[in-house]
Amino acid sequence: MQYEGKCKILRIYLNKFTHYENKFLYEVLVKKAHDMGLAGAMVFHGIEGFGFCCPGCRTLNLGVAASTCQPLVAEFIDKEEKIREFLPIVKQIMKKGAIVVQDADIDFDNFQ
Repeated sequence: MQYEGKCKILRIYLNKFTHYENKFLYEVLVKKAHDMGLAGAMVFHGIEGFGFCCPGCRTLNLGVAASTCQPLVAEFIDKEEKIREFLPIVKQIMKKGAIVVQDADIDFDNFQ
């Protein structure tokens, strides 16, 4: 399937160890996105962070923050309608973190 043109990127900032029903939240989100047929998803592991991913973590000394805060960014991309359809599901299962939606242009060939 080919995707091209205007789209949306849904970016979610969260902690690696955040769970939802005995599974890592990022894994649940990626599975739900796949089940809904979104064009793509990717999870990026951050080295260090505070705020959105780890509300209680305010230390920036390497090693201290890294041991308590394991930031992740999960990104999902598709047409605006599909992202808007996915958003309520994300909001329902996320208890901590931040959600950003932004415009993007896409040129993607899915070779599956």
